Amino acid sequence: MRIGSGARASCLAFGGWFLAGLLSGAAASAGEEPAGAAPKGAPQRFALSVRVNELNNDKGRVAVALFASPDDFPDQERALAGQLTRIKGGKASVTFQNLLPGRYAVAVLHDENENSKMDFNFLGMPLEGYGFSNDASAPFGPPSFDAAAFRLGPRPSFVSVKARYFP
Repeated sequence: MRIGSGARASCLAFGGWFLAGLLSGAAASAGEEPAGAAPKGAPQRFALSVRVNELNNDKGRVAVALFASPDDFPDQERALAGQLTRIKGGKASVTFQNLLPGRYAVAVLHDENENSKMDFNFLGMPLEGYGFSNDASAPFGPPSFDAAAFRLGPRPSFVSVKARYFP
């Protein structure tokens, strides 16, 4: 399949954003607060576990980014939170703590060679795995926030993300 210049630019933009915020430490975790009891009347907070499945191998690491706004998605530097994790048996998982109920979206990247970016072939197609919550499709760049969004609360939850690879 031939990729036009617009699609290539979209794919390149998709890969360029992903790990910058995670590696700089700008988005280490979601909603961390000092230890102790929540003030009376404060909204209840929940945990979200993200499980990444169908990773091609256990090489490298997986970057998981959490978004709470369509205005921020999928700009990694504007992610609510992000975590890096290792892979075991083709699976990886992270947990974000202290989240308010609401709409969120997740984006993941399998950074197999640990070069802190998504790699592409000469056509601009990803050479590493990626995925989004709701198994949102991303044929020529990232999906919309609405396509990847899910509702969290009012209890601890988990989201499963399937890693996708181009042949």
